[in-house]
Amino acid sequence: MMAGEMKAEISRSFVLELANSISSLDSTFDAEHFLQILDNQWIDRELKDRISTVAKGLGEAFNSSYSDSLETLCLATEGCSGLKALTFPEYVSQFGLNHWQESMHALERFTLLCSSEFAVRIFIRADEKKMMKQLMAWADSSNHHLRRLASEGCRPRLPWSQPLRRFIADPSPVIDVLEKLIEDDEEYVCRSVANNLNDISKDHPELALQLAERWIVKKGKAAWIVKHGLRTLLKKGNTQAMRLFGFADPSSIAVSEVAIGSGVVSIGDSEDVVIRFDVESSEPEKLRVECAVGYLKANGKHSEKVFQVGEYHLGRGQYSKTKRLSFKQMTTRKHYPGEHYIVAIINGQRKKRTEFVVEETV
Repeated sequence: MMAGEMKAEISRSFVLELANSISSLDSTFDAEHFLQILDNQWIDRELKDRISTVAKGLGEAFNSSYSDSLETLCLATEGCSGLKALTFPEYVSQFGLNHWQESMHALERFTLLCSSEFAVRIFIRADEKKMMKQLMAWADSSNHHLRRLASEGCRPRLPWSQPLRRFIADPSPVIDVLEKLIEDDEEYVCRSVANNLNDISKDHPELALQLAERWIVKKGKAAWIVKHGLRTLLKKGNTQAMRLFGFADPSSIAVSEVAIGSGVVSIGDSEDVVIRFDVESSEPEKLRVECAVGYLKANGKHSEKVFQVGEYHLGRGQYSKTKRLSFKQMTTRKHYPGEHYIVAIINGQRKKRTEFVVEETV
């Protein structure tokens, strides 16, 4: 979903519907005041600003107690899901710090609609020990949404949110939560645990590797969690991470060619990267083949991104593997005309580099 489509979820019609729904449940709600958030600046507000603005407007328009306002919101949000539902845990984070227990119950209910992961972090900063105790309790829940919230809420580097710098410095409290969830079989939970481990690996690679070695033998989807959680280290070619998953010493693998199309790519097109290499070992080797693309930036420097081509068990012979890359303009990456480069990587070792040119579409 594009950025414009995402913020469009928090639309004028949603705000109007919300005002009508709450007014029908609470006669003291000042809908006229609430609707003042739909001012001339609304069209320019981005997603997070819209979410925050709606929550702030609700807090100013409610004339009932905080506890009563939560009950009203819980009734008003029936059938609500997706990004719109992020406004309700945001309301809790803005107005519920002095009403801890009621706020926890509300976050439990609201996370079923979308997620309360961002609101949780406000409470961690307010009282780390108390909130981490709550996350540990959620980690034991029979509801997978709450188990996932326990992991996602304490991620040190959660996207779209301010980092939890105390957990970046010392992730010990986070690890206690992950220990409870490492053998979870629910994919929604497992993916969060893996992302949390990946966050930890960026600041504490040795600790992440120690955890991985201990966890990889556990039941459930632990092996998948560990591998996905070490993806940043694998992309960086960390030798210990490579060996943990059985990837062979790549010193005997010779790459004869890495190429992309004709060497000239037009913005908006897609092209195949081709990597040709020789395996000398008579016994099948476990290989992780990747390509790193150096994208030219507006300032003339390059920003590198690593793409996985595939994982293979290959014995002696000559091989050719391909990866299709898109050069369409995206919100996350803008393409600029000029010289780029591509590097073939096998089991973390950079083998061969070639340059290619990206040009404007004719």
